[in-house]
Amino acid sequence: MTGIMKLLSKKAESANNKGEENRDMELLTLPGTRLYRKNNYMLIHKKRLQLIGILFIAAYGLLLCRLFYIQVYKGRYYSERAVRQRMVHIPISSNRGIIYDRNMIPITDREIKKVVIAYPTFVHDKTAAIESISKACGIKKEDVEKKMTGSADTVEFVCEAGQNEYMSLIESGRIRGVIAVEKRLRYSDDNIARHVIGYIGKTDKIGQMGIEKSMNSYLESSGSDSIAAVVDSGKNIIRGLGFRKVEASEDGVSYSLKLTLDYHIQNIIETAMERENIQGSIVVMDVKNGDILGMASKPDFDQDSVDKYIKSSGNELINKSIWQFDLGSIFKTVVAAAAIEGGYVNTEQKYECHGYIDVGGSRIKCATHKTHEGREINMKEAFALSCNSTYIQIGMETGAENILEMAEKLGFGQKLCFTIPEEKPGYIPGVQEDGIGNISIGQGKIQVTPLQVTCMMATIANNGIRNDPQLIDSLITEKGLTVKKLERSRPQIVLNPITSMLLKYMLREVTVSGTGKQANIEELGGSCGKTSSAQTGINEGEVVHGWFAGFVPYKNPKYAITVFIYNGQSGGSAAAQLFKEVASKILTTVKR
Repeated sequence: MTGIMKLLSKKAESANNKGEENRDMELLTLPGTRLYRKNNYMLIHKKRLQLIGILFIAAYGLLLCRLFYIQVYKGRYYSERAVRQRMVHIPISSNRGIIYDRNMIPITDREIKKVVIAYPTFVHDKTAAIESISKACGIKKEDVEKKMTGSADTVEFVCEAGQNEYMSLIESGRIRGVIAVEKRLRYSDDNIARHVIGYIGKTDKIGQMGIEKSMNSYLESSGSDSIAAVVDSGKNIIRGLGFRKVEASEDGVSYSLKLTLDYHIQNIIETAMERENIQGSIVVMDVKNGDILGMASKPDFDQDSVDKYIKSSGNELINKSIWQFDLGSIFKTVVAAAAIEGGYVNTEQKYECHGYIDVGGSRIKCATHKTHEGREINMKEAFALSCNSTYIQIGMETGAENILEMAEKLGFGQKLCFTIPEEKPGYIPGVQEDGIGNISIGQGKIQVTPLQVTCMMATIANNGIRNDPQLIDSLITEKGLTVKKLERSRPQIVLNPITSMLLKYMLREVTVSGTGKQANIEELGGSCGKTSSAQTGINEGEVVHGWFAGFVPYKNPKYAITVFIYNGQSGGSAAAQLFKEVASKILTTVKR
């Protein structure tokens, strides 16, 4: 019995142990247990390894694609860039927009010349090279040597001589480091309107003066055609590659300019000034719209050799058309306009001239007293004869404030053309700054520019409607298509038509019976204008500027013209004669 009980007890104990093991296994496989966590971690780790593998394969694939893009698709591009890094360049064009006149006649980039380019570092026999360049180009040997022994990496020589054996030698490539190319020159010997156009810097090709400066952002581009020498790391020319032409990038956009200048009119006025060896200015303006048709200043300058004028005692770089000078009797036109417009003076009122007048403690003489001695004259006759004493009396009746206000209306004391950066505003004194005697005859502190005087004459000719001077017509493409017309200022009515009519008559009488008879062109419709002999005080009063300004023809005015001669002494002689010459030439030869 006892044995049986022990056996049953062992079986029951064994069954209990198995039940506990089963329960333990169930507990081990439940979430949150250590074993479960271990199995779950292994599963996550496996997935991460798979993801890393996929990313690695993708990155490797992208790298292969990039290498294919660089070596195959863009291989030529990067190869060319690598070659360019081993090139020494010299530009063979300015790669700037061309500047044209109103008729699309080019003013810049007119000439293509053969140019010899030398790379002094690569020239083995400099003596032979200097000799060959000198004879090929017709340039003095010492001038060639000076350039070749300088610090510049590249130098160029414009060939003035024709084709010869030395040029053929250079073109054959037998002189190492020297080549010959055809180059379009920005400026040439027959260039016109140099002060208007200005010039660009030799190195940076940035505009330094005139339109080249004011419109630089439109004219310039990102690069230029060039000649390049392919060199190794030691800067030795690689045999077999030598020199090559490199085209400019087309990424940069440059515009050409169409000016209001007329090439033929500009040529007429420059030729006349050069023949007479005149120092001064001539300005020609379209009466109806203010277009500047001609603007010449002398002496001239070489646009490719500006450095030699920097220390010059002359004034070659000054554009006298927009520079301020003493005016003189032409200012009587302003006095007459103020007197008539304000009704301060009866135009038929008589005045007596004694050859002088005392005003403000000073005695002012009348240089033309003999022409009207012993008789009374009205303001119209006094204008024609340029009587100082009469116009001082008229000025006193009109008032300095009214005269100076009229001067401002007519464009004095202010810049008129924003496209010429060197333009001066002139100077019109305040009421308290100068006496009525000086103001009435344009002396004292009054200073004006020839452009301002031309604008005044154009306003009178245009029945009192003032148009500010315009120099640039439009931006155009290299094919001549208009991109943008430059905005014009609005016309201003500054004179009553009756005032303009009386002033026209008075200006006409100056050329018929007054001080400007030498400017009259009766056969072409008659001239209108006013003379000036402006005292300057320079060299103890010896320098006297000569002026003549007016318009032609009388009945249907087309052109306002101002002639200014530096130290011309008399406006009624040299200036009036030059006015007649250029006005006649323009009216008979220019078709507009």
